[in-house]
Amino acid sequence: MKFAVLLTFAAASPALAQPTIDWYTIDGGGGTSTGGTYSLSGTIGQPDAGVMTGGTYTLSGGFWVGAATPAPPCDPDLNQDGNVDQDDVLYLINVIGGGDNPTGIDPDFNLDGNADQDDVLALINAIGGGGCP
Repeated sequence: MKFAVLLTFAAASPALAQPTIDWYTIDGGGGTSTGGTYSLSGTIGQPDAGVMTGGTYTLSGGFWVGAATPAPPCDPDLNQDGNVDQDDVLYLINVIGGGDNPTGIDPDFNLDGNADQDDVLALINAIGGGGCP
């Protein structure tokens, strides 16, 4: 019997190298994180590794690619004069229209990827106590 088992192993062909798997994903479970008007859903496991960028946002895949960075602070005092008022709205309208921007603000106040009238409305809402976008 021992000879038959030994003969079986000797007759087996040697294992050949398998092809390389150069891309894969493991998905399952996960949850959702929300803050303000934004929501991000994710999965547990190795997400599709890499970086995706869209507008002002970047999403990096991989195992704990870095510590979470807080959202930039919302500062409705766009003209940096120490007051949050209608002058900030006028400043934003001027910058969106292509005027001077001495404070270097990003005119996309609501962070939707466009500098337009929606940013002016979001700024008015923030000044009126409605909170930042």
